[in-house]
Amino acid sequence: MPALQNIFSWSKSRAEEFEECQRKYFYNRYASWGGWDLSAPAEARLAYILKNLKNRWAWKGETVHHIVETVLKAMRSGKLLTADEALTELTRVMRRDFLSSKAKKYMQDPKRNLGLFEHEYLKPVTDEVWKSIHDEAAVCLKNFIASSFYKELGSDDKKDWLVIEDLEEFDFQGSKVFVKLDFARKKEGIVEIFDWKTGKEEKGATIQIGAYAIYAMQKWNIPLSGIRAYLVYLSGPDPVPQEQPLTGKLIEDARNTISKSISQMKTLLLDPKRNIPKPREFFKFTENERLCSYCNFYKMCEKYTPHP
Repeated sequence: MPALQNIFSWSKSRAEEFEECQRKYFYNRYASWGGWDLSAPAEARLAYILKNLKNRWAWKGETVHHIVETVLKAMRSGKLLTADEALTELTRVMRRDFLSSKAKKYMQDPKRNLGLFEHEYLKPVTDEVWKSIHDEAAVCLKNFIASSFYKELGSDDKKDWLVIEDLEEFDFQGSKVFVKLDFARKKEGIVEIFDWKTGKEEKGATIQIGAYAIYAMQKWNIPLSGIRAYLVYLSGPDPVPQEQPLTGKLIEDARNTISKSISQMKTLLLDPKRNIPKPREFFKFTENERLCSYCNFYKMCEKYTPHP
């Protein structure tokens, strides 16, 4: 079997990392490479463990997405999960994750065992706060299953469902771009893309929606006029899909933003074709030190712990 290669790619999360702190980006995308191997060098192993940490808000959102995925895949296979069944599974998963993280099982296998940022860095989080994270996740799930949109999905021809939380990729100017659509279906000849949100409402369409649309045009060979995009805020009662207008300008802006972001990332590569980075000193620290307190890589960052 050929050795795994660290191939350059772009995603919304990768771009946000780069903008937030280039050194964090270096730890996440390069220093951690190979760290999944227990015999990896100490720095790579530590970086890999730290990159897989999730803070409590990300954990809440990802768990809701995971259970919604379970519910929809069950529906697609002909089984309708009740709200009680879905909520029981949510609680089981969150309890398992919490206890596993508290026991630091992630130190041995961070890919299969969740590590919570708050546990790794001994943050003073009360039991009441942890309970509220579970309760907020439960509200999102209840709202989704009780929604008129969920009932509408039940009457769909499931053969028209295109994507349920699948990690997809497409070529953009010679680079891989990764997108993960929460849900997509074809309805009356239109491809509809849905993005679940478990937090506060955002204003307007985002670069993420633009990337989804670019992917859809390539994947299904359709014009922009054949796509609709929706945000679904699950924290409110009866969440209704909110359409995000897809315009030529939005797509142009998305293409320009992705292109610029890729170019900036590649300026820090010694060998762009093989995705070999320049020495870490070229990856600048953020000037916003408030971000450092919430950074997964705080304990290994040379800004605070000089590199030997």
